[in-house]
Amino acid sequence: YPSYPLQNLRMIHVTVDLSLPENQNPQPSLEDNEFIETFSVPLKDLWDECKKFEKEGYAIDARVGTLAEGVECAKRWKLW
Repeated sequence: YPSYPLQNLRMIHVTVDLSLPENQNPQPSLEDNEFIETFSVPLKDLWDECKKFEKEGYAIDARVGTLAEGVECAKRWKLW
C-alpha cells in the first residue's frame, strides 16, 4: 500500500471476550481486491508470529510489526 505522509494513526484499546460465540470466527468487511485473514495471537507471542508469517511470505502491516517489535523490546528489557 502507498505511504500517506499525512495519514494519522489512532491506537484503540479494546478487550474482546474470545469465549463468546460471536467472537469465535470474526469476518472482515473486505473492499475490492482485498484479502484479509483473521486470527488471534496472544500479545506476548506477536513478534514471533510476525516473523513466522514473514518467512512464509506474508506481508506484515508496518503498524502491526512496529507494535510487535515494541512489545518484544519491552519483554527483553524487562519493562513488561
